Amino acid sequence: MDALRPTPLVSAFMTSHLPDFLSHYGLCFSIDETQLEYFIYQKKTELDISCSLTVNFKNMEGQIEVMTFYPGLCRHPGTRYLSAVCFFMVMQHCAHFHNIERDCLIHLNTRKAVFDCFYASLKDFNFRILSYGEEDQVDIESQFVPLPVDTSMVIERVILKGVTRKKKRGHQGRQKQPW
Repeated sequence: MDALRPTPLVSAFMTSHLPDFLSHYGLCFSIDETQLEYFIYQKKTELDISCSLTVNFKNMEGQIEVMTFYPGLCRHPGTRYLSAVCFFMVMQHCAHFHNIERDCLIHLNTRKAVFDCFYASLKDFNFRILSYGEEDQVDIESQFVPLPVDTSMVIERVILKGVTRKKKRGHQGRQKQPW
């Protein structure tokens, strides 16, 4: 990181809501080359609740591409704000997994209403609209700085021809990135 730039900290919002998320929900992931698919599950029942959480790291562009983000938390009682926590944890885990040590960009395509109600309000990111597309679609982007956040509770889910297993903690991630 640039020595003149202050070290970023986790927001008060995240500090207050992260323990609630982690006490009720777990996060695991599967690997498909540079693509990571995340799954949210209820700790009490161990059942998945997420619809689709897929992230791709584009090394050459230094960019995290959010392909899908439908955590499914809003369908469960007492989960207000937890989608924001989930997004934060997915981004931090992806950065740690790929050993992203410096600023990079997060990019995604969404509906303008979703941007206004969700992404624009995330205090730990600075999303802005890059371009407007067809049918109320927008391309958005945010700078992203990986933080020293513990993501060791995010465990790998190995998928073997119709069988899924959670792997023990301790996945070491990918090789360090040159930038």
